[in-house]
Amino acid sequence: TGLTKRRAGFRQTVRPAKGSVLAAPITADTPPDYFFHWLRDASVVMDAALVLIRQGGETADIWTRHFEDYVDFSLKLWELNGSAFLPQLTSIRASTEPDLTQYIRPDAEIAAIDSDSVAGDVRFNANGTLDFLKWNRPQHDGVATRALGAMNFWDMGVSSSSEARTRLAALIRADLDYTEQHAGEPCVDIWEEEHALHYYTVLVQFAALQEGVRWMEMQDEEEQAIYLKARAAPLLAMLDGFWSPETGIYRSRLFPDGRPSSKDTDMSVILGVLHAGMLEGPHNVDDPKVLATLSAAEDYFAEALSINAKGQAEAYKGAAFGRYRGDAYFNGGAWFPCTFAAAEFHYRLAASAKASADSISVAEHLAKGDAIMEHARQFIPASGELTEQFDRDTGASLSAHDLSWSYAAFLTAWEAREASV
Repeated sequence: TGLTKRRAGFRQTVRPAKGSVLAAPITADTPPDYFFHWLRDASVVMDAALVLIRQGGETADIWTRHFEDYVDFSLKLWELNGSAFLPQLTSIRASTEPDLTQYIRPDAEIAAIDSDSVAGDVRFNANGTLDFLKWNRPQHDGVATRALGAMNFWDMGVSSSSEARTRLAALIRADLDYTEQHAGEPCVDIWEEEHALHYYTVLVQFAALQEGVRWMEMQDEEEQAIYLKARAAPLLAMLDGFWSPETGIYRSRLFPDGRPSSKDTDMSVILGVLHAGMLEGPHNVDDPKVLATLSAAEDYFAEALSINAKGQAEAYKGAAFGRYRGDAYFNGGAWFPCTFAAAEFHYRLAASAKASADSISVAEHLAKGDAIMEHARQFIPASGELTEQFDRDTGASLSAHDLSWSYAAFLTAWEAREASV
């Protein structure tokens, strides 16, 4: 809350509100501008906060307070209204530099935002106001991942006061309601590029509704639990439809018109499995089809990123992972969130094998996870700063600096490794 972001061309000054989660806390007026509260990024960060809370001590108390502030901030976002914002938008447009007005959203788009649609608006200014800049919308995954995280916090009893528990329950209900309303709808993907039906989104929606059934039953709300269960059921068949027998992987997206996608080798599938956190049935880390999808991504990035030819161990070639086949954003480099996700996936497989007393598989997946992390270590500067990407040819830090998601992905991978040993 002590930072100040000035978007000079738009005459905008943003001072983050308590409870907002910055995708990257960089105040300099240089691209990319990630000084926003993204619903998805924020939920990923708060999931990582659970790692710190589970460690106990003073850090746990601090993060518990942060989480309660996050719940309050999230509830206030539900109250935003586009029609009420229009007078302010008129003022913003009038004071914006002429060559930048093309990036301001149309009045009609803003006016359409209400309590039923605001959660699909993807990202918000960190001061809790609507983002007036054009972006690819709607996206329906962030609300589902926030609901999953909120229910995890509920189960841990993190918010101890009755008032905090009441606010947390209100957020869970609102997020589950939005998720069931938009379950299985086409939207924009987590990379914020294409409108389609996306594996990641459908999977986290399915997981949120499944957990919502359990949560509603805990509240003795059987009727709502039955309704959520009925809404979740079709999503499982929808998820199975992403499997491609021809390529042997889960496709990341399905277009309504049936055209093929060039992004089928996509780490969003793996991220979806990790963020959904399913413990049984298909579409979890033990699903051999998911492992086949990760193996295909590994084969692709091993060839596509030249940094994967440097300094690799002979027993298992640790690899850096990008987003998807043919990515061109900031030269399509490796991503820390994707690379750490690949390691976390192997650690979770090792933990699963440990529970089954399969020592050979434990050793195999632990070694693979470690090799990926060791490979990534080469490209992290001495400062420990984690950017969004590292260059595909040199390994140099690239794109957004201090990306919150990168640190969160490291923490959840670390905790997964602890569970595996």
